[in-house]
Amino acid sequence: MRTEKDYYRIDLPKRAYSKDLHIAAVVPDSRKVLRDHVERFARYFLREVNTGGIQFEAAETSQSLGYVPYRAYLFAIHDRFIGAGCFRYREYQDPARPWVFDWMWLHPFVRRQGHLTHAWPTLRSDLGDFRLAHPLSSAMECFMRKIEPEAS
Repeated sequence: MRTEKDYYRIDLPKRAYSKDLHIAAVVPDSRKVLRDHVERFARYFLREVNTGGIQFEAAETSQSLGYVPYRAYLFAIHDRFIGAGCFRYREYQDPARPWVFDWMWLHPFVRRQGHLTHAWPTLRSDLGDFRLAHPLSSAMECFMRKIEPEAS
């Protein structure tokens, strides 16, 4: 039985591969354990911002009802994953910029330490000129002013 104490618990999963890698892409055919980690962070995101529904489910496949193509990223420090973010392909909204950065969650102890800044060139290289899902958190607004001031 889950308790209130369990609800507020944040577990950071260990990773079993290269400690040099600070960001790992996760797609529908990635190993289930990686998709499970992304789902865990999506649940933490939901608890924190109360968006109404979970933004990512590990069991989602291209055959799932309502499937929207995604590319998620796990963020890591040393031997632990510290968070995740997910992009969805929504060409119908803007064919010139079909990828949308839907959500991101990092452990509160590692926020504002440059993890997203460090990953930003990789994200732009992988996904091009993506858009951000709105509304933005105040932290994401601040980050965007810093990283892409011309877009503000």
